[in-house]
Amino acid sequence: MKSLVDALAGPGWGVIDDFLPAETVARLRRTLYRRQKRGSFRDAAVGRAAGRARVKAIRGDRLCWLDPSRARGSEAVWFEQLSALRETLNRELYLGIRGWEGHYALYPPGARYGRHIDRFRDDDARVVSTVFYLNPRWRSEYGGQLRLYPDAADPVDIFPAPGRLVIFLSDSLPHEVITTQRDRLSLVGWFRRD
Repeated sequence: MKSLVDALAGPGWGVIDDFLPAETVARLRRTLYRRQKRGSFRDAAVGRAAGRARVKAIRGDRLCWLDPSRARGSEAVWFEQLSALRETLNRELYLGIRGWEGHYALYPPGARYGRHIDRFRDDDARVVSTVFYLNPRWRSEYGGQLRLYPDAADPVDIFPAPGRLVIFLSDSLPHEVITTQRDRLSLVGWFRRD
């Protein structure tokens, strides 16, 4: 986790492969599909409150929010790892993170998410964004990469390899999801402060 701390303190983003064992990734993927089959996923929207709207040209994913108090099995393992990462980030970077909120994200073929940042204009609670990939395998021709736009640098494309965790500062790193050609599966969320 030291590499993630250094990455946040430096360029403001980092990637670590094999954040969880392959079997845990497979169990999380199966849980995602079970929740989808039960109808637990909803179309994602953009904006907040009265300005919230489904705009498929900007954002085409579907989500299923997680409740840490109900986490069992592989989801409990996920939250344990996040807790350890949160403690490390707070100890090393003094971020004041209290918890994590997030959801499963499913991008069907043809879906994308246009360039944006993860912090609302009137709310600075989101500190560090996380994306954890659940696909069993991924080829570059499938698209679906996360494109980061670091300050004064060329864009960086990160492909959704299974077990890969990407973290970045929520308030300062514009990013987008490039149109996917296959189902793109992930756990997406934010370390938050009060």
